[in-house]
Amino acid sequence: MVDPLEAKQLAAKQMEQIKAKEKFKRRRQIEAINGAWAMIGLTAGLVIEGHTGKNFLAQLAGYLSAIVSFFVH
Repeated sequence: MVDPLEAKQLAAKQMEQIKAKEKFKRRRQIEAINGAWAMIGLTAGLVIEGHTGKNFLAQLAGYLSAIVSFFVH
């Protein structure tokens, strides 16, 4: 015969393991999404560099300047 208290403890332990696996899986998905967005941003920066001739840092400086001038003026 199975002790009800022991069965309950075992079920709780198994549920914790399942939740931990799901949490790990979700974190991996989030990291994959972040990596994809980073690649898209890098690709966009390289395409703009090829089109305008401005390097990546000059592009960022231009964007920052535009944002600052929008709020200052």
